[in-house]
Amino acid sequence: MNMSPTADDAIACALAQQWKEAIRINTALLALDKTDIDALCRLAFAYLKTGKLAAAKTNYQNVLALDPYHQIALKNLKRLGTLKRKDVTGDSMQTISPLQFLEEPGKTKIVECVHLAPVAILSTLVSGQEVTLKAKNHCVEVRDAKNRYLAVLPDDISFKLIKFMGAGNRYHALVKGVEKQSLKVFLRETTRGKRFAHQPSFTPVTSYVSFTKGMTAPVSSEITDEEKEENQEE
Repeated sequence: MNMSPTADDAIACALAQQWKEAIRINTALLALDKTDIDALCRLAFAYLKTGKLAAAKTNYQNVLALDPYHQIALKNLKRLGTLKRKDVTGDSMQTISPLQFLEEPGKTKIVECVHLAPVAILSTLVSGQEVTLKAKNHCVEVRDAKNRYLAVLPDDISFKLIKFMGAGNRYHALVKGVEKQSLKVFLRETTRGKRFAHQPSFTPVTSYVSFTKGMTAPVSSEITDEEKEENQEE
């Protein structure tokens, strides 16, 4: 029995850079709903990546017919006016290879960024695109392949990662989702330095439930011995 294609299937193909299959799936999704803006955007980008600029342009125009202010469609349609086929099939618009958003406890986290760059810059991003983390004195910045500032990680995540990265930990970062006033990134721990060899980068926050009147008790605590030592040091 053949299962109908889903948006998740289309996204997986894009992340794996399987552009022909992405075209097939998004076309099938649009046959079911011609007003599916997300599918239109994915289809346009897949055509863009395969050098079919006319088809890409048509689909971005279809997006704007439904949403005249769609920032990604506006931006890419403007770029199409100056691009040639060779410009979009090489590294200039390269997105992430087959690494998908597979979560691993302690090693991955989806983070909502703060202090975002202007919409004109955010609109150039696509889901699955690789970004970089740059540790500063008091924050961790998110930047694109051209070293353009995109956003910063929240204070709690920045504080922890500054410490970890300073000790040799390394992280892979991808765009999870982007809107006019929102940027989510998917972080994956790839290497641990010796100092934190046995400490996960991301741990669940301890939650509490009512214990007795006027008291609370932790449901679970994921704080490791290394974290306790770090807290004592601080």
